[in-house]
This record gives sequence, C-alpha cells and structure tokens, in this order.
Amino acid sequence: MNENFDIFDEFVMKYDMSIDMIAYKYNHSYRTVHQAEEIARSIDLSEEDKELASLIALLHDIARFKQWTEYKTFDDHKSFDHGDEAIKILFDEKEIEKYNVDKKDYDIIKKAIKYHNKLEYNEEELNEKEKLHAKIIRDADKIDIIYSFSTQRLLEIKSDDSPISDKVSEKIKNHKLVNKEDIVTKNDRVIMELALVYDLNFKYSLEKVYKENYLGKMIESFENKELFEPFIKEINEYMKGEIENVREEI
Repeated sequence: MNENFDIFDEFVMKYDMSIDMIAYKYNHSYRTVHQAEEIARSIDLSEEDKELASLIALLHDIARFKQWTEYKTFDDHKSFDHGDEAIKILFDEKEIEKYNVDKKDYDIIKKAIKYHNKLEYNEEELNEKEKLHAKIIRDADKIDIIYSFSTQRLLEIKSDDSPISDKVSEKIKNHKLVNKEDIVTKNDRVIMELALVYDLNFKYSLEKVYKENYLGKMIESFENKELFEPFIKEINEYMKGEIENVREEI
C-alpha cells in the first residue's frame, strides 16, 4: 500500500500545498484512509478487502484538488460533482492504472467513489461487495467531516440568530439527511452537518462519533448553542439506540 501512497502524493504535489484547503483535502484523504481501515478491521474483512477499502478512501476526493484550484470552492453546485469528476480522472484519464490494484476491482472502486458523495443512491445497482465498499467509504468520509467540523480549526462552521426551518427540523425528527436544497438559513447548514450521522452504517462509525462527542464539540464555541442542543440530544439518542441494536444482534 505504501507504493500507492507515494503515487497519490506525487499526484497531489502538482497542486499548491501552501493553500490551506488543498492541504486540508490532502490530510483529509489520509484520515479517511485510517477510518476506512478501522471500519474494515471492525467487521473483520479479509486483508484484500482492507487494502481495497484503504485505496478507495485514498482516492475518493482526488478531484477536490482540481476543484479548489479552478473554482476556489468545494461546493459541487458551483463547480462540478467531485465524485463524478474523480471517475473521469481515475478511469477516463487512466490515473488508476498507476496504482497497484487488480483490474477486477475497478468496478468496485468506480462505484464506491462515484456514490461516496451522493445524498442517495440506488443500492440495487450494486452487488454485495460493491455495496459494502460504498458504505465503508461513505462512513469513513463522514466520520472525518464530522470530526473536522468539531475542531473548528480544520473546517469552520458558523451560527447566527436565524431560525431553523421547519423542513430541516422535520428531517432531524425523522432521522433523515438534510439536502442542500432544504437549507434556508445559516443555522440550517449547521443542522445539515449534524444530520450526517443518519447515514452512518457501521457500529464502529456510530460509536466513534458518539463516544468522541463530535456533535457537542461542533457547537461548543457557539453563543447560542442551546438552540442546537435539542437536535443533538435527538441525534445522540438515535446513535445510542442504533449501537445497542447492533449489540443485540451479535
């Protein structure tokens, strides 16, 4: 796998690492690798699948460097869909051929990366192994995004005096992700990040976010954090229940 890290580093070093957001995405990629490996270990995957999960995590945001360089944003609505663009870079431009990976796994890599950033995707389009790796990268990515917002150093999230819209409040109560199209106020954006928890698939992922109190840390510096506490309580209760349900199944 170290060989693949070297190849990835060579790709990224074509971009300006002195730019904070470029450096952030580089480090995010490696933190996501770590989380993917932890998830794979927690469900006792084979060494082959652990390495595949690690490579998918390494490459999932490969289009972000181009996106920031060309558009100065990570907003897909203002630039391009970074999951789809990653597929173009890796497979249309044949960047994937530089990496040490079996060609039989190309479809798994392609589908996992394509769907890693989609709000929803049709699981029926994926076979069991493709579905597994899609879920691993979606979880690993979200764990690090939630962590990054919780530090208020890596990614900054801001609150103001605006209300939280009814539609977004309902999404939290119904344990649904919040779509960007649902956002009306700045505080809706905060709720959208909190709601990422509802798309976590594995016990490890839920326990990581719950035990580290990432959601509480996310709003720690807010002057109006009491506004968000009922939503965090709802989400924490959801996580606790999901974790306990997994334990009951074992």
